[in-house]
Amino acid sequence: MNIGDSRPVYVQLIERIYTMVLSGEYKPGDRLPTVRELAGMMQANPNTVQRALFYLEDTGLIYTQRTTGKFITEDPAVIEAARKEIAESVTAEYLRKMRQIGIGADGAVKIIKETEE
Repeated sequence: MNIGDSRPVYVQLIERIYTMVLSGEYKPGDRLPTVRELAGMMQANPNTVQRALFYLEDTGLIYTQRTTGKFITEDPAVIEAARKEIAESVTAEYLRKMRQIGIGADGAVKIIKETEE
């Protein structure tokens, strides 16, 4: 986890797991590592990992099968909703930072298009 990030660790974990799913690192139907394995991979406390997983289960991105573990949803609508939520969050943060330096939404879009070329 990023120590310099002011957001709580469980929020960073949620974002990281979202990214792993949306990037295809974890595919629909894949079994997630155990809480302890995720804690080791992400260098976080198992209780913090569990808190992030509870949130992700509440959103429907993951589900639990009793005795076999936690899995990524196979519902494409849930995955697309997660993608949209992350995109909106990243965009809002970008626009907030652009406004701080005196660039409005139109200017920000122009910069994106120029950078993309």
